[in-house]
Amino acid sequence: MLDEFDAALWMAARHSFVLPEELRQSAIKQSLIWEFTNSQKTLAHRMGDGPFLMGDRMTVPDIILTHCGDWARIAKFPVQEERLTAYLDRMFARPALRKVMERMG
Repeated sequence: MLDEFDAALWMAARHSFVLPEELRQSAIKQSLIWEFTNSQKTLAHRMGDGPFLMGDRMTVPDIILTHCGDWARIAKFPVQEERLTAYLDRMFARPALRKVMERMG
């Protein structure tokens, strides 16, 4: 997930506001969205039937993917795979995550 999702989102952020303006390449975002979309297809195909990525227990990959899902929403990267959308909806519905998100504003 770090290579497939986080890297695309981070590269988009770098070229949106992190790098000095003269070094930014705004046109890169479209290719990053393409990569992000293809990565969703791969992940959706590999997801199991459990409520979490690794089965019945939440693990670090669940936290990373949920973070990337929120980041994608903020960065306007579309989450198009139904299985991934349903997974993220379940994760964001968790009371503990809602509480943290409220604290963060």
